[in-house]
Amino acid sequence: MRRRRVQHTARRAATACSAALLGLTMACSGDGTDEAFRPIAVGARVPDLTVRTLAGDTARVQPGQPVTLLNVWATWCGPCEKEMPEIEALQREFGPRGLRILAVSVDEGDDAGVRDFVTAKGATFQIGRDPEGLVRRLYQGIGVPESYLIAADGTLLLRQFGAIPDGAAAMRAAIADALSPEAERH
Repeated sequence: MRRRRVQHTARRAATACSAALLGLTMACSGDGTDEAFRPIAVGARVPDLTVRTLAGDTARVQPGQPVTLLNVWATWCGPCEKEMPEIEALQREFGPRGLRILAVSVDEGDDAGVRDFVTAKGATFQIGRDPEGLVRRLYQGIGVPESYLIAADGTLLLRQFGAIPDGAAAMRAAIADALSPEAERH
């Protein structure tokens, strides 16, 4: 009898977790209706995005831009802080070959905290600001950090949920392929 009660409780908990997960994967559209969560698929065109940068200008993600590693992060995120050295290593390795890294902070408030954070980390790549979280809505983000490798024609080549791992073999291979002369001819 007790075993059945435990199994019943476990089933109820699993159902509740499934319902909660479904709720988390729903996004509210501008007209107040719910639509299904649909992460951007590899090979699909990414939404155009324009963000303000810490340098005071704007950065765009759209067809015709260089191969771009779009990283979405926040100063309060431990995994984001942990991946910063790896992103900087990617910048040093692939920046001279044409990779543009745009790391968009979703921190609320002014730029001071973000500026202090990236200065302390020694980041040399472009830092965008999106305190309203537009990038997370457009790209159907599930959290921070997330990274998107985007081809010059605006298609998604690779999506990294969570921190870019040390060494980032899959990311490095995808970047190298995207920057190869053969990729430019296609």
